[in-house]
Amino acid sequence: MDAAEASSNLGQAHRSHPTSAAPLPGWVPPVCAVMFGVAVALQGPSDAGLGLAYPLAGLALALGAWALIASIRARQGARRPHGRTWVPVVVGVGVIAASHSVHIATSELRWLYIAMGVAVAGVVLSRLQKEGR
Repeated sequence: MDAAEASSNLGQAHRSHPTSAAPLPGWVPPVCAVMFGVAVALQGPSDAGLGLAYPLAGLALALGAWALIASIRARQGARRPHGRTWVPVVVGVGVIAASHSVHIATSELRWLYIAMGVAVAGVVLSRLQKEGR
């Protein structure tokens, strides 16, 4: 490798780091936190008799929030989102909520799913804000 090529590679590395470390826009963490929280809350049993409509709507919200974060990161030049250790926690809570709603189908436990949704929203908000710093 000659000096010009090394200089070019070094310059590209210096330009790409700030791009990949750029914070998310200020509106993204709260919007995604609400989307993930509502997605978990929708996994609970309902008296509306809509069957899988609420859980599928929750899944669509969670996938939409993930796609929003991924698209913003892609526009910023990051190939892969960084700091994603919280994703397994959110997915785990969502799976537990969904499996629990299949076994216990009483609407009296709806508050439990709302509480889990609020907790997930708090975790997502804090993690996305930490990533943005």
